[in-house]
Parts: sequence; C-alpha cells; structure tokens
Amino acid sequence: MVWVDSDAELAKWCAHFATLPVIAIDTEFIRRTTFYPITGLIQISDGVSAVLIDPLAITHWQDMIALMTNQNVIKVFHACSEDLEVFDRLLGVIPTPFYDTQVAEAYVSGRWSLSYVKLIMAYRNIEIAKDETRSDWLKRPLTDAQKRYAALDVAYLIDVYHRQLKTLNEKNMLAWALEDCDAITHQYRLNTNAEINWSNVKSAWRLSPKSLTLLRLLFIWRDKTARAEDVPKGQVIKDRTLWAIAKLFPDSHNTLSRTEEMTGRQHRLYGEHILKTVNMVNELSPDEYQLSLELPLPSQAGELSKAIKAFVTDKAKVLGIAPEAALKKKQLDPLVRHLFLGEALNLIPPTMTGWRKSEIIDPILQRFAKA
Repeated sequence: MVWVDSDAELAKWCAHFATLPVIAIDTEFIRRTTFYPITGLIQISDGVSAVLIDPLAITHWQDMIALMTNQNVIKVFHACSEDLEVFDRLLGVIPTPFYDTQVAEAYVSGRWSLSYVKLIMAYRNIEIAKDETRSDWLKRPLTDAQKRYAALDVAYLIDVYHRQLKTLNEKNMLAWALEDCDAITHQYRLNTNAEINWSNVKSAWRLSPKSLTLLRLLFIWRDKTARAEDVPKGQVIKDRTLWAIAKLFPDSHNTLSRTEEMTGRQHRLYGEHILKTVNMVNELSPDEYQLSLELPLPSQAGELSKAIKAFVTDKAKVLGIAPEAALKKKQLDPLVRHLFLGEALNLIPPTMTGWRKSEIIDPILQRFAKA
C-alpha cells in the first residue's frame, strides 16, 4: 500500500501505470449535501501495489488525465457508473478504455449485478469487510482501517479481470461485455443531460402539451440551478413539485404558494423565476408546445410482455448469461410498444444494436411478429 500526496509522486506513479496494459481503479467520495461528488480518494493497483492518491493534496492533474485517456491502458472497475462521474467532475474526462467486472460477470457466470464482496469471495474465497463504506473520506488523516479498506477495493480486480477474460474469450463474449461497458458511458451522458431526461419525471405523460412545455423548461432550469449552487436537485425543487407546478400553471405568487410541497424557502428563492417561465409559456403559440408523451402500455400488453420475458430468459439460459444482460426493461418496453401498438422501433441506442440485436432483438421480432 502506497500513499501519494504530492504532484511529484503522482507523476511518478502515472508514468509507471502508463507502461502497463491494465490497471485497476476505484474511488471514494462524499455526496451528502452537494450536487457533485467530492473526491476523497483514488485507488489504483497494478496487481502488486495498491496506490492511494490523496486528491486533497494534488494540484497538478495533467499526468492523471493523460493516464485516464491513454488508449493503451485498460482501466478495470467494478460497478463504475459513480466512478465515471467522479472522474468527469475531478478531471473533466471519462476513463477510457474501461472494463467493468460487474458487467462482465453477467456474461461469465450469469450472475447479475454481483457485488464486489461476492465477486471476490467467488474468485478468491476472501471475505472483504465493507464497514468503512460510509466513513468520512474527506477527513485527514485517514485511519489505517480506511486505507486497508480502500486498498482492498482494487487489490484483486486485475486477477478477476484475467480470469473473466479467459472465460469470455472461451465463450466468444468479450465483445458483448465491452459493448455493455461502452453503453455505460452513453447512459451516463444521457443521465446528466436535462434536455433529454426531463420526460422521465413520474406521470409526465399525464400533462397537456402546454404543461409539458412548462415542465421541460423548469426541469432544465432546476438542473442548471442545482449545478450552479452545487446542491442536490431535490433541494432546489423536487420532481413532484415541478410536476405539480406544471399541472397547476400558477398565475400569481398566491397560487404558486399553494403548490404541493412548495416550501416557503423555495418560493422566496425561485418563485419569481417560476412565474416568469409560466408567462413565457403563456406567450407561446400551441404549435410551439412540447409534443405529448407516449402513454403507458395498456394492460392488455401485459401478456405479450410476459411472453417476451420468458423467451429472453430461455435464450439467456442457452447462452449462459444473465437474463438482465440479454434484455433490460428499457429495451423491453419499446419492443412491446412496437409489436403491440405498431410504433416505430428505435434501434439507435447502443443497447439495441451490436450482439444484442442479432442474438436477442431480431429473434424476438421474428417470434412475436403479428401474422
């Protein structure tokens, strides 16, 4: 275990890691009252040494940025979605290329979303305690227990990677796992784009086009405000409150104050902007409104959905992979909508192309196409 708390030491280790074909990475961070994660520690292992990098002491990150974007070095993570956000915030880059052992295990053994503790127990028969998970990673000095915990989070990943790689190559599924790793980056970009994911607000489909227009504008504004103030989005205004405002369409401070779960603080800080946005939408013509969202699938589509799930489960069993890896709910819904309602099928998202299209989606379309 090596502690790195200077730019010079970081540069030395980054130069070493840059000579390797693969490294294991994890991060520790705090995000309790902020929008962005605050990085408390970065752990990198070469399979021999676990290097603990103190981000609170580092001022020069160029060597780390170069390492994270070095195309000749594979970065191995376990359940990496939050780690990607940490690096995006800290360094302004997404580590690439990367490999996620949790994703890969769904193809290796058919076990879905396997925890790190269970993964290491399965591969190394070593029990790893997770008692420091919620400890304060910004406090200095870190305790010996925290350092041991952090080091163990990367100590065995390269060994697991090589073992998984052997099985994936034997099953000709390495490309499949890597496709899903690439899809994680794609999904991360979508999740952080308010211009796209505003429509995920619960029951948004119930709103009129005019109210949807207001919801979209307020959702995007709320996201920008949370980022600017570095506070959780719900601390600005919760989704359900945005929905209630869009439904009510308040025309005055008095009406706005009666909105469900609108606090006095929120009204005081943001009420004027909300009402200005309402007025702006009122000035639009109907042809400028947001288009209505698709309705939920009718209950009659339930049988088709169940049949497709059973088909996918059988297919996954034959392939020796987790059913969830074969087809997730986000991929199932558009298929059911296409087959049951005749809606156009969008095959552009990464999870609807590649191996999954030929092995899962095309067989579903052939099997359940209406005569």
